[in-house]
Amino acid sequence: MKLLTQLGLCLIISAGTTATSGAQAEQTAAGDSYVAVSAGSKRYVTDTLWLQLRSGPSAQHRIIQALKSGEHLTLIGENTDAGYSLVRTSKNNEGWVLTRYLDNQPTAREHLVVVNQELERTKAELTTATERLQALETEVKGLRSERSDLEQKTVQVTQELNNIREVSSGALALDEKARKLSTRNQELEIQLEAISVENAQLREDRDLNRLIYGGGLVFLGILAGLILPSLRGGRKHTSSWS
Repeated sequence: MKLLTQLGLCLIISAGTTATSGAQAEQTAAGDSYVAVSAGSKRYVTDTLWLQLRSGPSAQHRIIQALKSGEHLTLIGENTDAGYSLVRTSKNNEGWVLTRYLDNQPTAREHLVVVNQELERTKAELTTATERLQALETEVKGLRSERSDLEQKTVQVTQELNNIREVSSGALALDEKARKLSTRNQELEIQLEAISVENAQLREDRDLNRLIYGGGLVFLGILAGLILPSLRGGRKHTSSWS
């Protein structure tokens, strides 16, 4: 009795399963039609781990490919009754996927990838900017050092210029003194020459005076030689007369 009951339950379950399969087959046959959408419309697989790409718009159709989260798909059409969408993959495989697992926007994971790429690019730009800033700081330090050296050289050149001016001023003063001394020397030479001429004239006058004095003395001597004997003879005559 128990065995017969179990066999009856099995038959009922089998009949229900057969009827259900037939109904699903009818729905599948009726649901293969779809409404076309604008070409090139993008859809993205949601954050579920994997999504089956099937040959038809039902779970009974063959699985063509397992799509990973974030896969880029091109939407071809939709079957709103079955809840499936006809899509094309990046490898040009066409099939049906559950519409509820498609998003109009990239997934958070893909956003994260894009953000990470943007972050890496920003980091690279920041590194480049930092290196450029360091290079500019080094260049600025070099320019400041060059400026300091130029300022020191300017001070040195200014001091040298002042020294040159002082030396030039002293040289001009010395040149003026030398010119005055040269003029004075010429004047002294002229005076010396005049004195020499005057001395020569004086010597000539002195020699002439000596000659005159000598001649006068000789004349006086001769005159005295002539007069004195006469004077002596007259005295003798006078004494004899007395």
